[in-house]
Amino acid sequence: MQRMQYAVSIKRAFITMAFGLSVSACSSISNSHTAPIADNRWAPVAKSKHAEQLEQLLSAEFTLQRQGSESATTLYLDLAEQSTDVEIAKRATSTAMMSEDSQAVLKASSRWLTLEPNASQAYPILMQAQLSVGALDEAKALLLKAKKNNISLSFLPSFVDQNIRHDNITTHLESLLSGPELTSDLFVKIALFHVHFINGKYQYILDNIAPLIELSPETEQEGLIIIKAVSEEQSGLIDSAQETLKQGLKAFPKSQRMMANYLEILIKNDQYQTALSTFSEAQFSPYLQQQIGIAIAQLLMQKNQPELAIKLISELPKHGNLRDDLLFILANAQHQAEHYNDALKSLLNVFGKLSWEASHLLVQWLYSADQAEQVNSFILKRAVVDVEPGHINGVADLHLHNQRPDLAIDLLTRALPIFPEADGLRYKRAITYDMQQQWPLALQDLTILYQKHPNDPSYINALGYTMMVRSPEQFDQAFQLIQKAYALDSTDAAIMDSMGWAYFLQGNLEQAETLLSQSWDVMQDAEIGAHYGEVLWQLDDQENAIKIWQQALKDNRKLPVLLETLEQYAPELLGS
Repeated sequence: MQRMQYAVSIKRAFITMAFGLSVSACSSISNSHTAPIADNRWAPVAKSKHAEQLEQLLSAEFTLQRQGSESATTLYLDLAEQSTDVEIAKRATSTAMMSEDSQAVLKASSRWLTLEPNASQAYPILMQAQLSVGALDEAKALLLKAKKNNISLSFLPSFVDQNIRHDNITTHLESLLSGPELTSDLFVKIALFHVHFINGKYQYILDNIAPLIELSPETEQEGLIIIKAVSEEQSGLIDSAQETLKQGLKAFPKSQRMMANYLEILIKNDQYQTALSTFSEAQFSPYLQQQIGIAIAQLLMQKNQPELAIKLISELPKHGNLRDDLLFILANAQHQAEHYNDALKSLLNVFGKLSWEASHLLVQWLYSADQAEQVNSFILKRAVVDVEPGHINGVADLHLHNQRPDLAIDLLTRALPIFPEADGLRYKRAITYDMQQQWPLALQDLTILYQKHPNDPSYINALGYTMMVRSPEQFDQAFQLIQKAYALDSTDAAIMDSMGWAYFLQGNLEQAETLLSQSWDVMQDAEIGAHYGEVLWQLDDQENAIKIWQQALKDNRKLPVLLETLEQYAPELLGS
C-alpha cells in the first residue's frame, strides 16, 4: 500500500463585529491581567533581603530568560514559599501567569496575598485561578476577604468580560456573585448584569438595568449602555437599540466600542448611508478603522449591498496586519457585485494567513465560470510569491475532486521546476499518475524519490508496492524493497499492508493474515480492508471478511481496488 499524507490546512478567517469586539475580550490566566512586575524594572538581587537567596534568585532569573516561564515557575514558586519578600511572590505570580499554569498561579498569588493582604492587583488573579480549577467556595471567601480589607470590587465587571469565552469560569460566576453577603455591593450588581448578558437574560436586563445605569460610576455606564442596547436588539427592539446607542454616544462621544455597535445597528436597520457617513467621521485608530470597516463591509454584503462594501473597503488603507483581510473581503464584494476580473485581481494579492483560503476560492470561482484551464497559471504565480508548495498539492487535490486529473498533473509538473526540493509534489504526481494508469511515469517519479531518500521507509514502500502491483514481473525486486521498508519501520500501517499483500501474492495466507490484521488494527483504511477481507475470504472466514469490507466501504466506497475486490467476491455489498 502506498500512503503518505500531505495535509493542507484550510483556514477560514473572518472578522465579525460581534458583541465581543465591544464589551468583552477573550482572556486566559496568562493575559487576563497585566503582569504585576515588568522585567526591565525588577531587580531580584537588589530587592532580596536575604543574601543566601542570591544564588537561587539568579538561577530562577537565568532560567526564565534562557528556558522560558514554564521552567522558571517552579523555581520562583519555591523561593516565594520560603521568603517573606513580597517582591519574590509577585515575581512568582507573574511567571506562573506567563506559563499558564493555574495551580502555580493559585499558589503564587495566594502567597502574595498572605504577605500583602491589601494588594488589590492580586485578588482578580487569584480568583481567576480559583475558578479555573473549580474552587468556588475559596473564590467566595476571597471576595469576602477583599471587602473586609476594604479592597474595591471594581475589577469584577471587567473580570466577567475578560472571561466571557471561558465556560469553566463563567458558569460559576452567577452563583458566586448572587450570595446575600455580596449583592449589596454596587460593583457586584454591575458584574451580575454582565453575567446575565452572557447567559442571555435579555428581558431581565431590560426590566432592571435603568436604575443601575443611574447609580453606576461613569467608568461602568458605558458598558451597561451597550449591554442594554444589545439586549434590546436581541429582543427584537432594534429601533430602541439604535436610540439607546445614539443617546449613549452623546454621553460618551469618544467611545469606540459604543460606536462600533451603533454602526452595526444602523446597517441592520438599513440605514446604510448614515452608517457610512458616521463611520467616516468617527475618530478610530487606524487598526480599529480597518477592523470595523471589514465588519461593516461584511454586514453590507449580507444585506446584498456589495457596491457599498466595495466603496468602503476601497477607501481604507491597505497596510498592516489586516491588509490581507481587507483584500479578501474586497474580492468577495467584487465577486458578489459581478465584477469578476476585479475580484480575481484582488484575490490574487491575498497572502498571509488567508493565502490558502484565497487560492481555494480562486479555484472555485474559475471552475464555476468554466475557466478551469486558467487555474494553474494563477496558482503558480501566487506560489512564486508565497513560496508555499503545500498549496500546489492542495489545488491538485481540488482538480482531482473536480475530475480533472489532467490539470492536477499539469500543475504538479509545472511546479516542480519552481520547487525542485518539494518531494511532496513529486510524490503527489506519482500517485496521480498511478490513478490514471500511467504506471511507468508513476514508477519513474517514485524511483527518483527513492534515490534521493534511500533510507526513507515511506518512499521505499511506495516504490516497492507500486512495482509489485503494477509490474508483477519485478516482484522479487519489489518484495526486497518492501522488506527493507519493514525493517526500517515495522509499525507503519501502510508498510504492514504491503508486506501482508506480498505474502498473499506468494500464497502464504497465514503470514498475510497476521500482518494485515495488525495493519487493520492500526488504520482502518479502505485499501487495507480490501486486502484483509480478501485474505480472510481465502481462509474461508467469509463472515469476518464481509464485516471488514463493510467497514472499508465507510472509509471510501469509491476506491477502485475495494470495488474490484467486492465485485469479485461480494457484489451484493455494492448495493448496500
